Amino acid sequence: MEKPGLLRRMFAADSAAAVLALIGVFVIFSAVNERFLTSLNIHGIIVSAAISAITGLGMTLVIAMRALDLSVGSIMGFSAITAAELLEAGLPLWLVIVIGLVTGCALGLLNGLLIILLRLPSFIATLATLSMILGGELLITQGETVTIHNAVFSRIVIGTIGGYLPFAAITTALVFAFVWVVFHRTPFGRHVAAIGGDVRAAVGAGINVNRVTVGAFVLVGLLAALSGLMYGAELQNADSTIGAGAELTAIAVVVVGGTSLTGGRGNLFGTVCAAVLLASIKAGLNVANVSSLYEDLVFGTILIAALMLDGLRRGTRRRGMLVV
Repeated sequence: MEKPGLLRRMFAADSAAAVLALIGVFVIFSAVNERFLTSLNIHGIIVSAAISAITGLGMTLVIAMRALDLSVGSIMGFSAITAAELLEAGLPLWLVIVIGLVTGCALGLLNGLLIILLRLPSFIATLATLSMILGGELLITQGETVTIHNAVFSRIVIGTIGGYLPFAAITTALVFAFVWVVFHRTPFGRHVAAIGGDVRAAVGAGINVNRVTVGAFVLVGLLAALSGLMYGAELQNADSTIGAGAELTAIAVVVVGGTSLTGGRGNLFGTVCAAVLLASIKAGLNVANVSSLYEDLVFGTILIAALMLDGLRRGTRRRGMLVV
């Protein structure tokens, strides 16, 4: 039987809701306020969505493995603070970026080791490291904001190609391609899905669950660190508030994008679409002069709708299996 092509897989039914909602949001907000389609607003949407999408792509792998990483927001903040402090100390930018990414990998490794060595649920382990990392951030900064005095660092995130396409979008496209290949074209990616589908069957098939678990959390830590570096570069400063709530946003874009919390499947394209969707809604509410107090209410409603849709999809699949 011929496998579905890349485009067909991208526009599968699991992604359709996010794509249609995104189109609807653009149509509605464009009609409500003409400022929505200005180049400045679109630029902001792309940069914001790019940062959320990178974190969401890592979270997609973890959720596909039927796990959660609640520490991604803290990893984002810690990496951004580390980069800001090292730039302040005079280290070259390339080395600062490498150290920031390695820091994310190390924190992801810590999460993975806590899970496999102490047999802790991923929810509990990463909730603990969330608090630990946040405490480390506050100790380093003493609750103050560290200013980033490096124009190049900022330019490689919010700068544009030809005056239109932000470099952040290019970075996200490269990350998407990398994660897609890892998830769909490597044994590691297939093992992630197998563990999420049925961990006992995965063990019976000879899959090293501990190794895959650690690898997945290291990858999530790497991508969270990259998001944190990009966010710090965009703001040109870093403090303990960077990444606050990012774990919930990452879970939201994954679920809204069509990945089920029950594991075994991962919709990477849907995650990117959902990141653009949420960034567009936030920007649309801003240009429509709607108070930011309503953002959480809107996002929570969207997440509930996505969970309901996921439940309907799973119920339909189960009925289809029974019929067969």
